[in-house]
Amino acid sequence: MELRHLKYFLTVAEDLHFGKAAARLNMAQPPLSLQIRQLEEEIGVPLFHRTKRKVELTKEGQLFLEKVNQIFKDLEEAVESVKRVNRGEVGEIAIGFISSSAYDILPTIIEHYRKAYPNIHIDLQQLTTREQLKALHEGAIDIGILCQPANIKNDGIHFEVIRQERMMIALPEDHRLASGTSPIHLEELAGDSFILTGRKANQSHYDTVINSCYQAGFHPKVVQETQELPTVLSLVSSGMGVAIVPSSIQHVLKNKVVYRDIYNNPITTSTAFAWKSGNLSPTVHAFLNLMRKSVIPFFHQV
Repeated sequence: MELRHLKYFLTVAEDLHFGKAAARLNMAQPPLSLQIRQLEEEIGVPLFHRTKRKVELTKEGQLFLEKVNQIFKDLEEAVESVKRVNRGEVGEIAIGFISSSAYDILPTIIEHYRKAYPNIHIDLQQLTTREQLKALHEGAIDIGILCQPANIKNDGIHFEVIRQERMMIALPEDHRLASGTSPIHLEELAGDSFILTGRKANQSHYDTVINSCYQAGFHPKVVQETQELPTVLSLVSSGMGVAIVPSSIQHVLKNKVVYRDIYNNPITTSTAFAWKSGNLSPTVHAFLNLMRKSVIPFFHQV
């Protein structure tokens, strides 16, 4: 039994007229009648009562019609499901993200993505930039939201910048420079203790801060390294030291931390999407296309 036999049966059952059914199927009536007889012989029961005046379904034919309708409905659903998978509309996507993106970038991404693809399950994993690069190589995540590494090598990971932003100085509220409003010269912090995200967690940020201090004429006294920016700010608020942080984070702990611009600011940081080259997942490509249309333009305007 082939699918075309079921289609022939369904058409005759709908029209209850072999001539009309044959016309709809773009075939002659005798071959259609022959196909229906062969179907009945294969099943072993009559599906139609035939007289010169009319054609009717037998009880067996009525039951068979119900089942055939369900088969075609299931087939249509199966085809549509496959198409939706191909369009990246169903399935799962694993997204790694750095903690600093959780304040504005990540919520914006999730809001846009859930509206466009409500049937995709999102697996969010908070990881450092270094951890995300490893997870991308291993296939543990599909997309990374991370600090774009400097001196990018062609190691099989693609990057696309979401936002580039200036860095600011975070000071304890009782710091000697906290009461001013004008930008701070970086060299004014030469004697201060610095808190940084460690080089293993975010090599690009660490190296940028250290090099900027060198260019300002001093070697920063690093008293604490952490993996996450929120921990950096918590330690700044406790008075342990100062930090250089992305401007997008300046509303965090604002009652205990003072944020100031840097004079002639040479320090910027880029947050980017990252994905493994050769990843042919329709879900990943649909995600990236949506981000290029909506999220990246949004942050380029900010």
